[in-house]
Amino acid sequence: MVRVPYKAFPDKYATFLYSAMLPVHLALPHPNAPRTKRFEAVIDSGASRCIFHADIGRFLGLDMKKGATETTQGIGGPSEIYLHDVKLYIPGGPVIIKAGFKESLPIAGLLGMDGFFEHFVVTFRHPSLECELEREYRA
Repeated sequence: MVRVPYKAFPDKYATFLYSAMLPVHLALPHPNAPRTKRFEAVIDSGASRCIFHADIGRFLGLDMKKGATETTQGIGGPSEIYLHDVKLYIPGGPVIIKAGFKESLPIAGLLGMDGFFEHFVVTFRHPSLECELEREYRA
């Protein structure tokens, strides 16, 4: 089991907002493909799939416009993402996922239901300000 401490972000009301953020790497899904530097992505149970900033995809050599497009629906309204297969390095070993890439994503990445949650039992423990990840392997 991996415990991920919440990160605290002060808000304008002199309190804090919390996010569970996991350090990850991405690579192209080819053997021995170089990885990105490690970056933090938000563990987001409200995200349908994993989404990363388009700059990370470009760093890997992806041509954003060559990916299939998908319209996502978030609190900011509908927006387009470009889908590409990538290797996501997570606790317990890497997985190949279909990830979305978005130009205007305000953070480096979101770890969503498809691509991340399907590999873990995820428990958010707000009183202890941590998230527990227990890897599940499929046969």
